[in-house]
Amino acid sequence: MIRILHTADLHLGAPFPSLGEAEGRRQSDFLQTFERLLTLAIKKEVQLFVVAGDLFDSPRPDPELVGKVQAGFKRLADRGILTVLLPGTHDNTVSADSVYRRHEFPGAILLSSPLVEAPVGIEVAGQEVYLYGFAYRSFASDNALASMARRKPEGIHIGLLHGSRQGSPEWEYRKKDLPFSLATLQQWGLDYVALGHYHNFETLESGGRLHGCYPGSPEGKRFGENGPRFCALVTVESGKAAVEPLPVGSRILDELTLDISGCESLPAAADKIRELRSSDLLLRLILTGVVEAPLDLKALHARAAGDFFHLEFVDKTHLFDSDFARRIETEETVRGVFVRRTRQLMAEASPERRQVIEDAFREVLIRFQSFGGGPS
Repeated sequence: MIRILHTADLHLGAPFPSLGEAEGRRQSDFLQTFERLLTLAIKKEVQLFVVAGDLFDSPRPDPELVGKVQAGFKRLADRGILTVLLPGTHDNTVSADSVYRRHEFPGAILLSSPLVEAPVGIEVAGQEVYLYGFAYRSFASDNALASMARRKPEGIHIGLLHGSRQGSPEWEYRKKDLPFSLATLQQWGLDYVALGHYHNFETLESGGRLHGCYPGSPEGKRFGENGPRFCALVTVESGKAAVEPLPVGSRILDELTLDISGCESLPAAADKIRELRSSDLLLRLILTGVVEAPLDLKALHARAAGDFFHLEFVDKTHLFDSDFARRIETEETVRGVFVRRTRQLMAEASPERRQVIEDAFREVLIRFQSFGGGPS
């Protein structure tokens, strides 16, 4: 039996322009999570540290970042832990100046061929281990999936694959990327397949046997990668594998819905938002409910954002049912005419169009308000 720390999709060096001044801190989070993974590998006394693609967010990462990664792998090698690297879609080997063509990673095995001509044989804890994996290149990897099939019966056989599982909840977003199925993994006959590319934790099992696992991104890169993030601690022996998810993320992403009906002022709404406060939270907050006047999101953000690492709003509040909208509807003014006409459009619109009309209604009332047209 051998022990593996399996990770993927670290996306080191990823840009975060939407975070503004916090962009550099968020990039540091990703590097700290990488260091946490190294520490876990040492603490858990694994023999292999496996990265199933997208270690870097770009095929041309900053040389200083590359140096920190090289130092991390040396740290593992000094403790007898072998790193196994597979290029992904972001840090691919297509161009001549790819990071894996320009830099060496001492203490690591790089699976960079476009298909598996022969598995890489190594000895781990006195056992024969065979590694299968390829760096996908559309013009040279036609039979690459078939080349992952087990070559011999003895030893422990481990695959690395950066690809898209058909039927996954993320499948609709990844059709252009290397597709495979659970049946494909079963046909290979490998003892474990370390998967990468999808950013949420998922195990692939059938008939009571684990065939592979997506550990997900160890640090949330975008909303949708919400909640705790993991790596996979894997124990493998011939014909059998088991996975334990280990939490590793530095900060949490989350998307929540908050009903702010009844908040009679901007400070009251900000106070309700601050009840969710956490300095380690990146929060997308969907605001709902009936409000008496259009929300000034910039002013609301200025009041509440300091209690979060990052805060952004999605305004789904309703104005049509507010006392304010009903009051100005009777006015013989531009805004009164606007409300009456918009109500007519809403009555005639399909459900899909109603949301678009209400969004426009909200935006126009905000502009009325900015010129002193708010509720009295």
